[in-house]
Amino acid sequence: MGYYVYKLTATLLLKGLGCDTVNHDLGVFTTIEKAEQVLQEYVKNGRFPCPVYCYSIEFLPLNDEMEFSSGRRLNIYSSNGELQISEMNCMSCSVDWDESFPFHIRIVIDCGPNQKSYFLLFNHWCRKLATKCARISFLKPKYELGIFYNNSVWFLAAREKELLMEYLSASIAMRSPGVNNRWQSAIWNFNNEVEPETRRLALDIPIPDYTKLEQ
Repeated sequence: MGYYVYKLTATLLLKGLGCDTVNHDLGVFTTIEKAEQVLQEYVKNGRFPCPVYCYSIEFLPLNDEMEFSSGRRLNIYSSNGELQISEMNCMSCSVDWDESFPFHIRIVIDCGPNQKSYFLLFNHWCRKLATKCARISFLKPKYELGIFYNNSVWFLAAREKELLMEYLSASIAMRSPGVNNRWQSAIWNFNNEVEPETRRLALDIPIPDYTKLEQ
């Protein structure tokens, strides 16, 4: 039998939206109900030195020896305490990387009420060396809310947005029908992980103009 503890975090905007964020730990709790109760108390009465970008609750699984194990879940809430995204890391996969680009794409499925379609973008081709992460919608040039564990939120600069378009458009060698570039590879991997099938995306949807990425 396994157990969970629940880590509550507030992600703060040090210099406003679009700039660096910092994660502020708010405690670890033995039930999700208690963690959500404390979250709502911070929403109503929290006093932070700068605006809250989002809150998150990380589900930390413990085994019978009370040691951390795999199978984490991450819930992300807006600054007013509404659940936006719920991810399971067992429903995830890496897409592709190239040492000539400062990017690594990973697919994580939103199992929450909104069932958003997005990919994770890390600021290093080797994900373990990344310090920042962005959630980017497949459907429009828009960031989705939230942190990714110890990574801070990444708001791409103008040149980084241009490089992202180049990166996604680049041809790759993949043997799956209809997959000719990284964009289609990302969609193929999303479709391979997501359930039900009605949430799958068409392989031929165009790349949104990510040079216009907005919060």
